[in-house]
Amino acid sequence: MGNKYPALLEATRVEAEDLGVLGRVEPAVGRHEVIVETPTHDTELARLGSDEVLEVLQACRERFAAAAADPRIQHVVIFRNQGRLARASLAHPHSQLAALPFVPPLVADVLERSHRHATATGSVLLLELADAEVEDGARLVEVTERLAVFVPFAAAHDHEIWIVPRYLPPRFDGVDDQWLRELGDALRRASRVLAVALGGPDYNCILHTPPLRSAAEELLPWHVRIIPRHSVSAGFEMGIGVRILTTSPETAAERLRSVLGEVAGF
Repeated sequence: MGNKYPALLEATRVEAEDLGVLGRVEPAVGRHEVIVETPTHDTELARLGSDEVLEVLQACRERFAAAAADPRIQHVVIFRNQGRLARASLAHPHSQLAALPFVPPLVADVLERSHRHATATGSVLLLELADAEVEDGARLVEVTERLAVFVPFAAAHDHEIWIVPRYLPPRFDGVDDQWLRELGDALRRASRVLAVALGGPDYNCILHTPPLRSAAEELLPWHVRIIPRHSVSAGFEMGIGVRILTTSPETAAERLRSVLGEVAGF
């Protein structure tokens, strides 16, 4: 369904305009959709069943495919905002899809670093990172057949969790239900672990995907970040672009692993 307050529109009367030193105005053409996750108003991702989360991810795959088929779209991101600190504007459980007519600078930078790494080593940077976290184990939360779940070495947020494929998956609109089931169960456990270990924090969950138009999925596979929102950025972070963490990634992962057994059968 369409977003009530869309950041992007399928049609707009705004024209591109070059403003010289001020920059350039471009029309915000694209898609901004809401993916309703459940008819139950007073629930959340951590409390949904395996089949329910699979249905959510199937809907995400379907909407991703629809956006990717639009020749104007160059990049798609799917995300959910849980709670006030995560800037959720609707209480009903939902995710959002944003389909952009450009590749965001952040994504372009990561793709370029991945390209340099592949040229130098012949390997996929993110997959090599996941392998290193599995081998090291200090920041690992859990590992499944297809996925590594860990707190990254250079975490940008306290108790941030990454869910990363262990080998190169198809582009997101080409993943089968086995992939989606495993991803959904990992998402359920990760969100439940955060709820138990941290008392149910607000969080942002982001499905990062590579750009659509350059076989970028061979360099940068899709992956998920779950970011607990304990606080907002202050002057130090905004002034110099360096974040302060109060918990080391190793301590955070140990804390999350310690409650994994409590949610294993959930």
